[in-house]
Amino acid sequence: MYTDDDLKNLSEEDKKRQQRNFQMQIIVLDSDTRKIQNKKNVLEAEIRKLKVDQERNRIESDEKKKEYEKISQQIIQNEEDMKRLKKKLTLV
Repeated sequence: MYTDDDLKNLSEEDKKRQQRNFQMQIIVLDSDTRKIQNKKNVLEAEIRKLKVDQERNRIESDEKKKEYEKISQQIIQNEEDMKRLKKKLTLV
């Protein structure tokens, strides 16, 4: 690899060759950077979607827990009512 001083002392043909080499490297790096940026954008979109899905699942889970509690209370209430009615039945 050439140092900065070496590059200054090259012949015109060598300078043009080095310029083309550097330009080619710049093009390759630019292309690679765009590919990586596209991948980053895809990952960001996937992460946002997962966060939305996660929030939706949390909300659904909270709703199911509330429904579960409500049904559990209903079962307890029904069992208490049945016990009360059975007692009344035995008294009759």
